[in-house]
Amino acid sequence: MTTEMETARTTSLEREIRRSLNAGDICVSPWREGVDYFADLVRHDDGRIVGVVRSPRHEVLPTDYEGTVDFADVLAKEVDVLGLLGQAGVPVPSVLAWRRRSDPQGTSWMLCEHIDHEPTRELNEDQQYELGRIARAIHSIRLDRTVGRSQEPWPSYVLGRITDRLRSAEKYCPALPVETVLSRCAADVPSGAGQTDALLHLDLRPPNLCVREGRIAAVIDVANAITGDPWLELARIRFCGLFTEAFRAGYGLADTDVERQERLLDFYELDIAALLTVVAAEEIDDQELLESSRDRLEHLCAQIVR
Repeated sequence: MTTEMETARTTSLEREIRRSLNAGDICVSPWREGVDYFADLVRHDDGRIVGVVRSPRHEVLPTDYEGTVDFADVLAKEVDVLGLLGQAGVPVPSVLAWRRRSDPQGTSWMLCEHIDHEPTRELNEDQQYELGRIARAIHSIRLDRTVGRSQEPWPSYVLGRITDRLRSAEKYCPALPVETVLSRCAADVPSGAGQTDALLHLDLRPPNLCVREGRIAAVIDVANAITGDPWLELARIRFCGLFTEAFRAGYGLADTDVERQERLLDFYELDIAALLTVVAAEEIDDQELLESSRDRLEHLCAQIVR
């Protein structure tokens, strides 16, 4: 049943999109929602789908692990990143229109092409291989500017990022050996421009893949994208259980490549393990996710300091 808040949101979006597309026969209806965004279907009055409009749950959100997040800036980044991915031949939905909020009480939004697909929770071996090829294609995009992060050198940025997330997670894992972990791993973080200027998606998992007729038809939700070291992305993929033999074959990784980077993978995986420990406890109240993320966080730290 549609709530008053949903009606207010979709009515406001209808007005905005009609004005942007210069089309009076636009209607918006609730469709899906995530932790940070609503995703609503945009149709013509005759039922034809125009696309999917994403709007943030909060325009500005203070967090312990990432400072204050302005989702209008995040949407602007997404428009940029989707353009870069599309130009490189990575399958993504095209952006039809987007708007930054015009006043503090307004709503920012992005209207994208609708990719017909069925949501999936797991990938078979062929799809894992395909994801590996897609990840490699994304990481092949090298930029002479930073995206989604500060312009400071990669080592200081990523060490600061992981430190902040570990400190935020300490209240749920009081015995974390944060200083020891940082001292053991700091020297492993690469600094060369050729190693740290790749585009990273940073959320490549089944909910963000449009699978149709057994193939990955599109990659969506680039809100986490940054430029940096591809091994940070690979560590996240490992956390999600997708760093499989099939994925590595698609990506072009040999076992010796992975063995050489084992400690860096462990260190980088702390980023997502610490983040989800805090998010599960403070934002979505998911006890199962809290326990699994905390267990993984403690295991990784033990691996690093042993």
